[in-house]
Amino acid sequence: MRAFFIFLFVIALLLCGCGQVITVPTPTPLSTFAVELPTVTPRATSTPAPSTPAPSSTPTTTPAPVIYIVQKGDTLIDIARQFGISVEALQEANAILDPQLLQIGQELIIPREDHNPEGPATSTPTPLSFVVTGLGFYETPAGSLWCLGEVENTSGRDLERVQVQVSLYDEEDRMLVAESAFVALGIVPQGGKVPFAVLFANPPVSFAKYQAIALSGDPVTYLGNHYLDLTITEQEGESEGHYFTVEGWIQNTGQADAETVTVLVTAYDALGRVTGFRQANLEDALAAGESAPFQVNLLPFGGTAVTYAVQVQGTRLE
Repeated sequence: MRAFFIFLFVIALLLCGCGQVITVPTPTPLSTFAVELPTVTPRATSTPAPSTPAPSSTPTTTPAPVIYIVQKGDTLIDIARQFGISVEALQEANAILDPQLLQIGQELIIPREDHNPEGPATSTPTPLSFVVTGLGFYETPAGSLWCLGEVENTSGRDLERVQVQVSLYDEEDRMLVAESAFVALGIVPQGGKVPFAVLFANPPVSFAKYQAIALSGDPVTYLGNHYLDLTITEQEGESEGHYFTVEGWIQNTGQADAETVTVLVTAYDALGRVTGFRQANLEDALAAGESAPFQVNLLPFGGTAVTYAVQVQGTRLE
């Protein structure tokens, strides 16, 4: 009997020794976008070459925009007559569906109509220098094709309404399809980069070449309710496979309260190509001098992100 109890005691010791503590490794943080990304030659999934002629760094420009602030008693007809343009053009430029809903203090873009030479003169446009970089092509399971990249503003001035066009060509330089899109933020700061995404819903089966150009853009002559006095004071990224999260804090460094505060995270692969980007908005307004946390979750289109950039813009709280 004693031998039997000794046997049970030994078995119990052996069973206790089978336990193991498993330590889950902490995901390696992504490197922050603190230095200039390397200059790369964009290549698509099918390794096409840039089309001839090469993409131009000088876009088709538009005249400097005129901004009008709606005053008490103003109507669309009065404003259109004042600037020598049609009411329809004024509505279209400002996406106005109901002319009766004008508000005092509202900012209106005054479009330029070439067929009406009697309108007020605007300054002669200066060619704006901004280029398309970090291009990448990514097929989707549904058969569509995304082209991601970013506009780099080298003009020396802040830009707005920046639009990009991407065209696909065959081996004989015949254009197969072309699509365009605006960048992800309202303003591209001087010296800054802002991503874009162009969708080819029905792309060609194959293409040999592409051309990406900055189609249009305007210098910022009046910020209006755009609010740029926002700073990322802290940021940290954690990756888990292809999926990663960026968290941090935003500080309002200006004198006005901000609303519709948008945080934009752009992801890059090892070659500096844009693999994805995502925006997130703060739920509440951010008072002058205050800070607030943010979190952006991102699943890149193409492969693992090895670095990222964080930007923030907002609107002034009236």
